[in-house]
Amino acid sequence: MAERLEGRNAVTEALRSGRRVLKVLLADGVKPAGVSDLVAAAAAARVPVETVSRRELDRDSEHGAHQGVVALVEPYQFTPLSRILAGTAGRERSLLIALDQVTDPGNLGAVIRTADVAGADGVITTKNRSAPMTAAAYKAAAGAAEHIPVARESNLVQTLEACKAAGYWIAGASEHADRLAWDAPLEGRLVLVMGSEGEGLARLTQRQCDFLVGLPVTGPVGSLNVSAATAVLAFEWVRRGR
Repeated sequence: MAERLEGRNAVTEALRSGRRVLKVLLADGVKPAGVSDLVAAAAAARVPVETVSRRELDRDSEHGAHQGVVALVEPYQFTPLSRILAGTAGRERSLLIALDQVTDPGNLGAVIRTADVAGADGVITTKNRSAPMTAAAYKAAAGAAEHIPVARESNLVQTLEACKAAGYWIAGASEHADRLAWDAPLEGRLVLVMGSEGEGLARLTQRQCDFLVGLPVTGPVGSLNVSAATAVLAFEWVRRGR
């Protein structure tokens, strides 16, 4: 069954990445100058482009933010964790981002985008109680989902054990951590584990972490959105490697 991609960046990157795109739909009235690169990429990939009413795109849109562009694509192909770990073997620096019960597709997409920009080697989610790769996730990823591998594993605790065996340290993000990001060893081969905004890290996940790390909070809200917190911690890892 075909999946939908929404938004100009997500569709353009899918066309350029070699992913099988079945069809591109453009809303009536979309300015040609705004989609010229996309149309060129579709032509190069021999993908048909059809013009349809904006109402049709609105009707089937997940959030109504398709920017007048939708693509029908083959289902997303997750990458086995074993393949990700094999690709990082022997490297002194590597970042993986694992999500524990993060159920919002927009947050998943934003984390994938952060992982790509920060130079991470992959994102890890679970098959249960995790956000699916929906149109909202693709749009929030802004094309990054076509370039960075995402693993979807059955058991996060066992997944973290496999990462430890591959030479990674496991850092869990928690508001109850006893040390701040600036004082924690966020460097080298690192798995950054991010929990859900409501419940944080699951108890068994937290026990699997080598250490917990937090961010300083001075405002009354008390915490960052999970995707924003991921960006801060991921780029602290980037800073350490400069």
